[in-house]
Amino acid sequence: METKNTDASASEPTTEQTVAQPVNDTLSASQSLPNESTSSNESTVQTQSSQSKPAPWGIIFTLFLLLLLTFAATAGGYYFYQQLQAQQDETAELQQALEQKLQTVLIEPNQRIAFLEQQQNQFKSSVDLTMAQTLDQQTQLEERVSIIAQRNPNHWRAEEAKYLVRLAGQKLWLEKDPSTATSLLRAADERIKSMRDPSLMPLRKALSKDIAAVATIKNTDISGTVLTLDTIIDGLEKLPLNRAETHFSADELADTEVSHSLDDWQSNLAKSWQALIDDFVIVRKRTTDAAPLLEPDQQWYLVENTRNKLLQAQLALYRQDQVNFRNSIKLARKWIFQYFDLKDQQTIDTLATLDALETLKIQTTSIERFEASNLLNQLVTYGNLMTEETQ
Repeated sequence: METKNTDASASEPTTEQTVAQPVNDTLSASQSLPNESTSSNESTVQTQSSQSKPAPWGIIFTLFLLLLLTFAATAGGYYFYQQLQAQQDETAELQQALEQKLQTVLIEPNQRIAFLEQQQNQFKSSVDLTMAQTLDQQTQLEERVSIIAQRNPNHWRAEEAKYLVRLAGQKLWLEKDPSTATSLLRAADERIKSMRDPSLMPLRKALSKDIAAVATIKNTDISGTVLTLDTIIDGLEKLPLNRAETHFSADELADTEVSHSLDDWQSNLAKSWQALIDDFVIVRKRTTDAAPLLEPDQQWYLVENTRNKLLQAQLALYRQDQVNFRNSIKLARKWIFQYFDLKDQQTIDTLATLDALETLKIQTTSIERFEASNLLNQLVTYGNLMTEETQ
């Protein structure tokens, strides 16, 4: 029995041995009843040794549980991987379908735009070619006409007359000088007259009309008028202001005079007595209102406002604005007459100058174009005047 227990304790028992061990122990105990104490001790030792060893079923269950969890985790990961892959494939399919749809939608407008661009390029090329051909033909025609015109000995006289008419237009519309414009038009007529060509009578007739129309324009000396206004503006600060003066009635002044007749001795005595009293107390009646004196700052504003109105008159003169010119002159004259000394000679001269300027009439020209301009262009370009049938 001891040999069996030692062998059992030395090697790890199997499942069958573990189950059969209590049976063998029971049979051994029943066979050796005399040795109860020894058997009891052996059984106690075997029980303790069997309790100190781990149970193999717990390890197996733990390993099985771990394997099960590993398998479940692997299966779950594979499932999620499959789902993610399917979702990516679906997204790629949707994106591809969307791109195809966009290409299908945009392909027609792009084709239309490309077609229009092609047509535009073709049209532009044809237009450029046509313009180039037209310009070439025009240049050739101008060269031929110029050669034909230069054969005429009167070509340079026609050029000179054309230049004089153009210069007359500048003098009339830009410099507002109708007298010089008239002289230039007459000089152009002299150039045409010297050509001694009867076919140019319509041109001379047109020049005659232009000369008559320009001669009727009244020559307004704008530069001289502006210089006159500048002189008045510079002399405003030198004009003396009016002062308060007392005007007494003529009857009162006549009553204080003593007559030389002896018959008026009583009235002369009364007047003398009254004059003696008036030396102490003077009471007189005023026939006009006393003009108040202006303060220094008000005097400055008066001079500046008057200067401003005269400057506005100059501007209206350059613009040929008759209404604003007269209104500015009237207002400036009113202020000078009201606030400056009317007995001063400089003030009197300034008012007289403003009165003359107020009557100035600015006459604007109504001529927009000379009638002879077109005929001169024909004469210079073609060498003769174009009749209606030729045109």
